[in-house]
Amino acid sequence: MRNRIRSGSSNLFHLIAMVALFAVAMLGGARAHVALAEATAAPGSRYVAHFRVGHGCSGSPTTALRVEIPKNVTAVVAEPLPGWSLQTEKSGSPVTAIRWQDERIDDGKTNLFAVAMRLPAVQTELAFPVTQTCQTGEEHWTELPVAGVKLKRPAPVLRVALVPASTGSVTVTEGWFRALPPAVPSGGYFTLRNGGGTSVTLTGADSPACGMLMLHQSQNHGGMNHMAHVADVDVPAGGTLAFAPGGLHLMCMAAKPMLKPGALVPVTLRFKDRHSLNARFEVRGAAGK
Repeated sequence: MRNRIRSGSSNLFHLIAMVALFAVAMLGGARAHVALAEATAAPGSRYVAHFRVGHGCSGSPTTALRVEIPKNVTAVVAEPLPGWSLQTEKSGSPVTAIRWQDERIDDGKTNLFAVAMRLPAVQTELAFPVTQTCQTGEEHWTELPVAGVKLKRPAPVLRVALVPASTGSVTVTEGWFRALPPAVPSGGYFTLRNGGGTSVTLTGADSPACGMLMLHQSQNHGGMNHMAHVADVDVPAGGTLAFAPGGLHLMCMAAKPMLKPGALVPVTLRFKDRHSLNARFEVRGAAGK
C-alpha cells in the first residue's frame, strides 16, 4: 500500500540536511555507494538519516531512490525534495519503505535524501537496503555486513550505541547493569575517565531504577568473596577507573521493574566538588549479555 505525502518541507530538515551535506563534502571524493552521512546514533533518540547519493549507475543519472525501513524503528517521516514525488510503503501501520522519484541527479552530483525516525532503545545495528534506479540500469545496495568480507553492494548501516556521557573533563562510557531476580541486588558497571589536570572524587550515585544505589567493592578473603560499602573513590588526573565484576561496582538495591534486560536506565554520578554527571546504562541479563 502506498500513500503520497503532501506535507511541505520542514525548515529543521533543511538546516540539518545542509549541515550533513557540508560534512560529507569535506570527506573528499565521492564514495562508490549509497551511504549514511551519520553512521552512529544513541538508542531511543530521534534521528534523521541522510542517505547520500553521489553517483549514478555506470554514468547514468539517478531517477529514483527506494529505502527500506527496519522493523524496529518508529515515527518515520520522510523529507520531500523539490521536484521529486515522495511515497511511503506500509504494512498496516508501520512504514516499510520510502521512495523518491520523477526527478534526476546527474552522475557525479551529490544529493541527500532525509528520513526522520525514532530509534529502538537498545544497542544494535540497523541496515537500510537501498534500490537506486537510473535512466539506464539499477543498483541494489542491499548486502548485509559479514565479518572479514568486503562487500560490493553494501546496504547503509546505522550503529545504534550509547555515546559517552561527560561533564567538564570527566567521561563515563560502557555503562550497564546486570539484571537479577528482584530479591537479589544487581550490579552496575562502567568506565570513568578523568581527562583533567586534577583528581576527582566520586562520592555516590542515584538511579530511578534502584531503591538505593551505592558504591561497593568486591573483596576476596580466604577464598570467600565479600562486598563492602565504599564512601568515595578517587580518579587521578589523566586516569581511568573501571567499575567491573569482581571489583569496584554499583550495588542496586530494591531494583524497580524498569531494570529489565534490553532497557536503558538513567544514572546520576555525584562528585565531591558537588557537580554531577548524568548517563544512561544498558540493562543486560544475568549472564551479562
